[in-house]
Amino acid sequence: MLVVSPLQSHPLAIGDIPTHVFRSAEPYRNDVVLIDAHSIQKFTIGGIITASNRLATGLARDGHSGQVISVFDDTELRCVYVYYAALMVGGTYQSLGTEISTKKLAERIKTTDSPVIFTTALYLDKLRAATSGMDVHIYLLDNACNRAPDFGCSCISFTHLLVDDPSFVPVRITSKDDAMRKPAYLAYSASTDQHQEVSQQLMLSHYGLLSSHRLNRPRLPDSTLQTTLSTLPFTNTHGISNIAHFPMLSGSRVVQVSRNDPALCLAAMEQWKAGVFLATYPVLTEILAKAKRCGKLISIDNRTFDISSLQIIFMHELRMSESFKEKASELLGARIVELYGYIETGLISGVLTEYPRIPNSVGVLCSNVAARVMLDGREVEDGQCGEILVSTPRLTAVNSTLIDGTRYFCTGDYGMVTSQGIVIVKARVSDIIHTHSGVVVPGGIETELLKDARVAECAAVAVRNNGMNVPFVFVVAAEAAAEDASSAAANRDYQTDIDTILAPLSKLYPGIHGRFIDWIPKSSRGEPERSALRFILAANHADNNTTV
Repeated sequence: MLVVSPLQSHPLAIGDIPTHVFRSAEPYRNDVVLIDAHSIQKFTIGGIITASNRLATGLARDGHSGQVISVFDDTELRCVYVYYAALMVGGTYQSLGTEISTKKLAERIKTTDSPVIFTTALYLDKLRAATSGMDVHIYLLDNACNRAPDFGCSCISFTHLLVDDPSFVPVRITSKDDAMRKPAYLAYSASTDQHQEVSQQLMLSHYGLLSSHRLNRPRLPDSTLQTTLSTLPFTNTHGISNIAHFPMLSGSRVVQVSRNDPALCLAAMEQWKAGVFLATYPVLTEILAKAKRCGKLISIDNRTFDISSLQIIFMHELRMSESFKEKASELLGARIVELYGYIETGLISGVLTEYPRIPNSVGVLCSNVAARVMLDGREVEDGQCGEILVSTPRLTAVNSTLIDGTRYFCTGDYGMVTSQGIVIVKARVSDIIHTHSGVVVPGGIETELLKDARVAECAAVAVRNNGMNVPFVFVVAAEAAAEDASSAAANRDYQTDIDTILAPLSKLYPGIHGRFIDWIPKSSRGEPERSALRFILAANHADNNTTV
């Protein structure tokens, strides 16, 4: 069954991103839409429009119209000026990515022929090494020009490009063909490091999506969703395309946190009374590892925070288990919704599902995304589970399959997609157990086992037994977990209890068997490392009749 995201925009009049966004936001010039959680620097709509126009004027004056304008920084909010200015001069925005090697950085700059790069003092030395011998212009977005070494290219403050010239006319898009042909920014594939051009026509879906709904009519200053705390890297294409457009159009504001510091995130959440948390796995994992619930407050590092304003957490990554969601939701007192398939429209799509709220949404297909659910090479019916495949506007051929002339990305998630575009992920495809009687999700077995007071922890994997796939369960005994595991295991043969523990599940899961283990290896997210458990099982020959 083909499922298309219910979040569809009406056809949009031809134009370009800055024109549409600025015209819609102009009546609200004094509204604060971006806040730096560290410096408390605030950006108003009027300030962004004015600075972007002045920067575009300077870029055009220096002959950079129609070129790739790059940013080499993750956190500087002034990059919002660069994003809009690049489009206003008919150019293309590119985030080079600070995590890549110096060699790869140099390759990206050469491949895209980017003559202008904006950066900050923190990344200046690395950029200096990467651009050695290149004819590039480097502009600093912070106050660090005194650190700029003389290495054969211009390296001055970006304020030198802020020019007042009433005669400057931004480059406009006047036809659909031009909008389809002209890229708004360059996006990189993590697996291939190949860039792909994302057209302005595609990115106009942000404007069309919002203008098609009543989110910004009227603007709701008292809404619990008015303030979003974001931990996305601001300058990359995922962050800039969500955060630059969304608050400008919706009457909300974004508070940007630039470090994976759980205490800083919670402090900003409390200070700005954020109702929405746009999170990443590293940040949420750190919070889960260090924070504790103390009544209505959250405690971390001997500090307490009141985050009762938080209503919803949006996650962009596709891999999120039910147990991870449950732990985070219980700790932070907020719903968790996964933005599935196309993160460039993720924040907008997610917030729109709250107007009205989609019930029981553990995930939502973003705008411009279609999905299919496949099992053993065939499509399943509505309400059935299988591997979730998604088609997005900028899908590459990596890890994809062709269906009816359209390429679908194989997510590796096992679950269902409802006809309303709700995504429910049960497990990873690599973890499910194909038994003789059907597909078994490990989480179901583990949930049932944990009801037994004798079980402290458990994890199920698939093994071959007598020519069939059956569940094999690793169990950490509650008594052993309460004491020193190795000492307890030496003093009692817990294995004699395994049959009685598994007996209630034997009818539901024929052939299920298992063993006790001192500890279960887990990932940084607190999930069982099933591949490691299968390796342990094979290495120790736990059962003479069992092979992985």
